[in-house]
Amino acid sequence: MSTNLYKDIIVDSIGGDIKKSIKNGVLGGTVILTLSAIDAMAYLAMPLGQKEVHRNNYIDWVNKYMRTDPKQPYQYRGIDLYGARCGIVHRYGVKSRLSEQGKCKIFAYNNGSKHYYNATIDKDLVILSIPRLVNDFFKAVSEFLHEAKSNAELKKRIDSRILNLFRVSKKTENR
Repeated sequence: MSTNLYKDIIVDSIGGDIKKSIKNGVLGGTVILTLSAIDAMAYLAMPLGQKEVHRNNYIDWVNKYMRTDPKQPYQYRGIDLYGARCGIVHRYGVKSRLSEQGKCKIFAYNNGSKHYYNATIDKDLVILSIPRLVNDFFKAVSEFLHEAKSNAELKKRIDSRILNLFRVSKKTENR
């Protein structure tokens, strides 16, 4: 597959929607799109022959690619982001079955530049910076696609699924 297709679908469509939502102050939508986009990246990366993305694929993708500034008090954990994704996608809330079972942190969100976490105040609560989350996701996608250039197996997985991702055609018909 051409890298133009990667750019059209991943960078322009998925990334473009996230950028538009944050630029327009649609912060809840930005979180939903970003956490769902991680699902899409996990789908692209999952083993050949696997038909559906599973929790472990999502968690593994986050643990491998998502990084934030080392000075931030919270560093991403796949289980935490997966729990956040479940909470917002399934309940439009901050709690999920995983957080209720004490298996992941609960996220609140801010529009600032920093993540906040202090285990002495609340070991289960993290306040995530939405702009930082988005920026860190874009860096993770860049690393993921860069790895695909030198990893033939990963490229094959991406190429076998990329056309299944949602996108809106740039072409419009004259009627």
